[in-house]
This record gives sequence, C-alpha cells and structure tokens, in this order.
Amino acid sequence: MADTYQSGGDSSFSWRRVTAFASAFALHAFAFAMMMAPVAPPPPKDKAIDRKVTVEFIEPPPPVVTEEASPMSVPAPPPAPPAPPAPPADIAPSENISYRRMRPPKYPPQAVRQRQQGKVILKVLVGLDGTPEDVTVEKSSGSRLLDQAAITAVKTWKFNPGSKGGKPSRGYALVPIEFNLSN
Repeated sequence: MADTYQSGGDSSFSWRRVTAFASAFALHAFAFAMMMAPVAPPPPKDKAIDRKVTVEFIEPPPPVVTEEASPMSVPAPPPAPPAPPAPPADIAPSENISYRRMRPPKYPPQAVRQRQQGKVILKVLVGLDGTPEDVTVEKSSGSRLLDQAAITAVKTWKFNPGSKGGKPSRGYALVPIEFNLSN
C-alpha cells in the first residue's frame, strides 16, 4: 500500500512521485541556467594600440633676395585727383512744394468718421509745362477714399518739368501724401 495512491484522500509517501518532482525541478533548473548563460563567450579584449601621430614642424629655408635694378623698382608717382563730376544733363521732373501748401488734399468726411489713415504714393506724368497729364496710384494707402482725395488734389498742383539735353521734357514724378488724423 505504500506505492499506491488512494483516491479517498489518503496521501501516502510515493517514491515515484518524489522522483518525478525532483526530475522536473532539476530539468527546470538546468533550462534556467542555460537561458542565463551567454550564447557565445565574450570576445577577448585586445590590447589598446597607441595610435598617436607625431608631427614635427620644420622651418622653411630663408628666401633668397637678390637686388637688381629694374624699372619696376622705382616708386610710381601718386595718381592724379579724379575729375569733378559733370553736371547732370537730364533732370527729372519734381514737385513745386509751394503748391502743396496752397492746395493740400481734403480729408474725406467719410474717412474721418471711419478713422481711416494712411500714406499714398502717386505716380504723376508731368507735361512740358509742369501740369500733371496722368496721375496713378503707385502704392495705395489701403483706403479708396484717401487715394481718390490725393489724386484729386495732385491734379491741381503745378510741377517743375524735367529736362533732357537742356530742353523741357515729359517725365514721371513720385509724390507721397500722408493722411493722418492727428494733423
């Protein structure tokens, strides 16, 4: 009865059972030890080779200087001063500033109510007699009302005509006009 296992709850000592448990435990311990061991042995450590590069600086040989008289060895005279610039032959048209003070652009009432401000740059084609022949917006102020007020004012201004070769000629002038509510 020592070797048999009874199902009635009687647990008696069994060598077969102890041997099976011991074998299973040994097998698991062996598998665990194999998993912990490295697959390949670590590579042998090589001795560190000293890889220093030594550099020696040597002095260059002194240059050989020979003194020979040549026409290039005489210092050159200083250069002549530059000639004054010639007066410009072409003069671009310009704005007659007095007209700006006499006829400034009117601030549009609607632009005042909307608190619009800005700077418009107009491109004016100035005729032979100094009157504006064509006025276009070169750079807008961002407000159509202010741009139109500037164009209307500039059309009444008088300009200094341009000249080419001493004769009056048509030309373009850029006129900046600033609309500012604080002025």
